[in-house]
Amino acid sequence: MSRGLSTTKPRILILGFRRFSELVYSVSGKYTDQIALSFHDLAAPNKIDFQALVDRHHPDVVMSAGANAAYLADTLTVPVVSQPVRDADIVEACIKAKKVASKIHLFTYAEPTGIQARLIAQLSELLGVRVIHREYRTSDEVSELFYLSIAEKPEIVVGPSYSCHMAEKEGIPSMLLYSRESAEDLVKQAITVARDSLLQARHTYLQSHLFEQTSDLLLVLDPEKNILEANPSALEALGFAKRLNSRLRQTWHLNDIQNLHTERWVEFAKERYLQVVDVLEHNDHALGYLVRYRPAQSLAVVKAPAIKAANFVVSSPRMGKVASLAKTYAVAHGAVLIVGESGTGKEHIAREIHRHSRHANGPMVAVNCGSLPSELFESEMFGYEEGAFTNSRRGGHRGLLEQANKGVLFLDEVAEMPLAQQSKLLRILQDKVLRPVGSERSIQLDLKVVAATNRPLFQDVEEGRFREDLYYRLNTFALEIPPLRERKEDISAIAAYYLEVFAQQYGLSVLAEAVYLKLSTHFERYRWPGNVRELESFCERVVVALMVEPSGDVTDALLRGSLPELFRDGAAFTAPGALRQNELRAIESAMQMYDGDRQAVAEHLGISTTTLWRRLRTLEKGL
Repeated sequence: MSRGLSTTKPRILILGFRRFSELVYSVSGKYTDQIALSFHDLAAPNKIDFQALVDRHHPDVVMSAGANAAYLADTLTVPVVSQPVRDADIVEACIKAKKVASKIHLFTYAEPTGIQARLIAQLSELLGVRVIHREYRTSDEVSELFYLSIAEKPEIVVGPSYSCHMAEKEGIPSMLLYSRESAEDLVKQAITVARDSLLQARHTYLQSHLFEQTSDLLLVLDPEKNILEANPSALEALGFAKRLNSRLRQTWHLNDIQNLHTERWVEFAKERYLQVVDVLEHNDHALGYLVRYRPAQSLAVVKAPAIKAANFVVSSPRMGKVASLAKTYAVAHGAVLIVGESGTGKEHIAREIHRHSRHANGPMVAVNCGSLPSELFESEMFGYEEGAFTNSRRGGHRGLLEQANKGVLFLDEVAEMPLAQQSKLLRILQDKVLRPVGSERSIQLDLKVVAATNRPLFQDVEEGRFREDLYYRLNTFALEIPPLRERKEDISAIAAYYLEVFAQQYGLSVLAEAVYLKLSTHFERYRWPGNVRELESFCERVVVALMVEPSGDVTDALLRGSLPELFRDGAAFTAPGALRQNELRAIESAMQMYDGDRQAVAEHLGISTTTLWRRLRTLEKGL
């Protein structure tokens, strides 16, 4: 998902047992404006899927301690920083323990060396208590050592969080080995490592992209659009300026660049360039912009953006804007929610998004959320392993989500999805990790989500029929498709297209434009309750009727026989403003009837109070 390009906050994931997490949390308050912290308490380290946690939280660095930190450093590709144990920490913890008991069992990770080894060896003599030292290298080893120590009846345990965790389970007092000072040092180190990781990611991106095409003018900008890097051609054009003042920003068309991949033609220094803007991202962080200027003469063919593709026909300015937005949203990472009446072409728009997305070479899997039985939702959406349940298919079943991986998942009629299933889908969309029913394997998902509905989902959210968190997950980008009656310029173009398609399909030799001339008066005053789908059906009926029409012409009798809907009462548009006047009169009458009680008026009219308020404002402004 593309995010706003504010100052990047490194994400840090803390993995440890409760005492360690609590200590880090207690010292992290002063750094909350610099970092984003996530905590995950461990219960048993050998039962945790650490990679799944990394996939869920997208940390730039992981903080842990002792054996856990060593294991994570060997296992994960994310940088891992480990809690240090200072000599002063050991002495301070044992002094505190001495106040509780005279026999201390001290646990430390790895064999101490140098000064620390000599210090531990002399602790008993220095403190005047018995200190029994145990060192370990793995979580299993510390467990074994701990239970062997129980035979010696330890009075108090000093050690890392895991040994304290085991002591608590056995009812033995414990003292955490780490101090607040060392924990704060750990946080500072994690911040440094995370920032270095992000800088390295940006540098790697520059290396792989900056000088790919030396004939281009290339600028790399930070999130505030200041120059970080420029190739020689761009520096020459800039006059070797390192700062972008207001005049240069305007000249280079940088003031209005967006947080999305965009392409457009610009002109400066009497030359025409294709300006291509990419957002630099790493691990879901926005790091800046790569702006490329390609000279017009270097492009072999210059093509205008296509608006017509397959059976997606656009003629009106309103739908032209929708088509343009669909192409823009296609290259972004976030989900797209398409809202429009039935038959307006929501699936056509979804296919346009698929065609222009980075998943264009992958599949587009359409799911009718209204027709998927609730009891089959998990098995159909998530898939299952063989033997997962009675009567499961031999060999298992690839769910729709897995089928859509590396492509586009189109959730049609998403408002019809039961509430119980919405939470299950939300978790998958958040974590981007799929686990089929009855399976222990996890599938990392990389797909574009497009949802469609024929009613405003926010109203369903207000009335408790749709989860608010899922609504915001799906509504990253919104496209509203106007009904056909509100974009009359499209009627002739779409009708001509379908007349030609069906004439070829049925082998009828006619000119689509000539046939439409006979239909235009009727079609342009019809209300089109079924929108584009109904228009397509009408065109097919007309072509089939012409095949058996003796005159071969579109007569009044042919129209009345094949398209009776055109001649029914109320089929045509009413006088301008009549519907608005009728609706306002109905609302005013109900307001008088219920003495202005909006709740009662809304119930009487069968609408929500929000809808009532919105219609009152709209109608009053329009009149």
